[in-house]
Amino acid sequence: MSQPPDGNATAPPSTIYIIRHGEKPADPPAAAPGQAPPTPAAPFGIDFQGNQDPHSLLPRGWQRSGALAALFAPALGAPQAGLQTPATLLSPSYGSQDKTAAHRTYQTIQGLSDRLGIAIVSSYAEGQEAQLAADVVGSYAGVVLICWEHDHIPSLASSLPTVPGTVIPQTWPGDRFDVVWTFTLAPGAASPPYAFGQVPQQLLSGDANTIIQP
Repeated sequence: MSQPPDGNATAPPSTIYIIRHGEKPADPPAAAPGQAPPTPAAPFGIDFQGNQDPHSLLPRGWQRSGALAALFAPALGAPQAGLQTPATLLSPSYGSQDKTAAHRTYQTIQGLSDRLGIAIVSSYAEGQEAQLAADVVGSYAGVVLICWEHDHIPSLASSLPTVPGTVIPQTWPGDRFDVVWTFTLAPGAASPPYAFGQVPQQLLSGDANTIIQP
């Protein structure tokens, strides 16, 4: 189990944000039986040093990573759209630290991590959303930002305790990289539930100004 980042604060978090990683390369077509996998085609994912890597972000994804740092931790003033600066950053584990840092979920919040001087915690893998949600609610405090893989975000969101009647989309569209899902502790509540909301990022050209519909 992970430990709260602030020993003077108490769980549960006041706010939990979930975002998808930034733009990624298209999935390669499946190889025909008995044939070698097809050669990857542009646009390519690139790592922090500019080397081609299928697990890394596209250049546009790196642009989003930088823009997210300004969105959640602006140099001047408070974050826009009622957002708050996180005290904890979480992304999936892919085994070793080197492998985890080379994946786009980590890369997407790498700029924010660098700006805030906060290490990214990667204690859980994709598929462990229920365990992650329980740990976040039970062990962390303040504002928590989670960057996750989009197919697993609905499961993660549904594992958080929410107010009665909350409807969470059960599919995250493959073409949406530009939304923040928000979970805000109900006023006056010493423990969950959370109120669910969505904030369009509107950071890059082409970002939508709509939420993800249930």
